[in-house]
Amino acid sequence: MFGEELAAEGGQDVRLRLATLSVVGPVRETNEDHVGWFDAAGHDLTGTPDESTRTAALAGPAVGLMVADGLGGHGRGDLASRTATRIVMEALAVVQQPGPGQLRAALELANGALLAGELDGATDRRPGPQTTAAVLVFAAGSLHVAHIGDTRVYRMRDDVVELLTRDHSQAAELVRMKVIKPYQARTHPGRHLLTRSLGGDLILRAEAASRTIYPGDAYAVCTDGCWGGLDQEHFEAALRAEPAAGARDLVSQAIASGGDDNATVAIIHVDAAGSPRDGDGPDRPFWRRLLAGRS
Repeated sequence: MFGEELAAEGGQDVRLRLATLSVVGPVRETNEDHVGWFDAAGHDLTGTPDESTRTAALAGPAVGLMVADGLGGHGRGDLASRTATRIVMEALAVVQQPGPGQLRAALELANGALLAGELDGATDRRPGPQTTAAVLVFAAGSLHVAHIGDTRVYRMRDDVVELLTRDHSQAAELVRMKVIKPYQARTHPGRHLLTRSLGGDLILRAEAASRTIYPGDAYAVCTDGCWGGLDQEHFEAALRAEPAAGARDLVSQAIASGGDDNATVAIIHVDAAGSPRDGDGPDRPFWRRLLAGRS
């Protein structure tokens, strides 16, 4: 296999362990979330979520994942998330050197398709369906992240959990403008009203950035139906556990906390980060490595 050949030549591959779980939840009738991924062996977009934990060991010069949450209030949200995930993953799977620009370009393709009403499985071309998106591509010692909406990306490094994305919602914007406090955003009526989405505007306003990755990093990518009722300690415990167990714990706790939306999470553990990098990366200062007891 192509990935095995690269590993044999010098261990340049990224290697990840992944678990995903997506449930309808106690209130909704359909699941409008979708998850897709790819690696050197191809991409996996096998239908709609079935409420069972899916696990995979991924490897290759570039490994990608996307989590999308269709907007039910705009109709056909399940088709929007499914279509956008397929388009983005297929576009990135053939890119030799992915970066933030390539992630933005893939999201532009998906945005155009949604605006044109080109939905997988639809019998008409009515525009309108929208979706959030969080896209991650691990390659050559770096993680490239692009997101739009309120699907979040968390990272645990050296036992410290950080939120790598910022929500594009009315409540989050009010917090950034210092109109309300962060704790008030949790119950604000605008916490689920998105200010940006795929399929919502002709000009895409996604955010994209690159970060250094290291073996031992762990990531959680989750829709608002999962993170909305959880606290920092929930993510700390889940990211310390094996991916499948952590995914089950987060979703079950989200539902137990009163969540009434679809709940979806992908947990990723980095076993190999690709090309080695010399020195301290910008995301891992010396004091953090020292406290973690790592050389």
